[in-house]
Amino acid sequence: MDVMKSQATIATHCIEAALAAILEHEDELAHLDSVAGDGDHGAGMARGFRAAVERARTASGSGTAGAVISNAGTEFSRAAGGASGALVGMYVMMIGSNLSGDNMSSETVHHALRQGLASVASLGKAQLGDKTMLDTLIPFTRAFGEAAAAGTPLAQAWQSALPAARMGMESTKDMIASRGRSAVLKERSLGTQDPGATSIYYVLEAVGRVLAEECKP
Repeated sequence: MDVMKSQATIATHCIEAALAAILEHEDELAHLDSVAGDGDHGAGMARGFRAAVERARTASGSGTAGAVISNAGTEFSRAAGGASGALVGMYVMMIGSNLSGDNMSSETVHHALRQGLASVASLGKAQLGDKTMLDTLIPFTRAFGEAAAAGTPLAQAWQSALPAARMGMESTKDMIASRGRSAVLKERSLGTQDPGATSIYYVLEAVGRVLAEECKP
């Protein structure tokens, strides 16, 4: 994959774009979270990504893309707090840890995404249909993997997987939560989109825009 900028720089721009997307949707995420919690999901995500951006910028000068992402995930976990902070931070950190330095091909990124997904499922003890961020991440990762297996370049593979992620996110409106804070609501959680599934979709969408702009097949 030929790139216009270093892959560490692109990785940093992905983290920056994620922060911008969360800030744009912070009020929406707070509203969704207020149904079952204290409405702090948007604020926690913003706090985490602010810290992740600072760490990524520091690491980008001398690190690889994998190191930038891994360090950003670690810093996210420290700053965001709560269950969502731990899960999203672990997801980002595991993606970075499983990238081979600056090798950001579709195949290597898919491997990293799968490892990140597995870590979230294990830590959160959740699965597809539990009304969590996994309802966005599992279909996204599957669709991305299919594109990667067909030899689709990274930016295009990412874009092709976003519709599956959106469908997964939107499907949480029709689910009864069995994990996370919404689980206490049981049937009353019907009709409300999961905040974690929503915020992680906005992150994936933002990363996709950066890859489309800055990566050349």
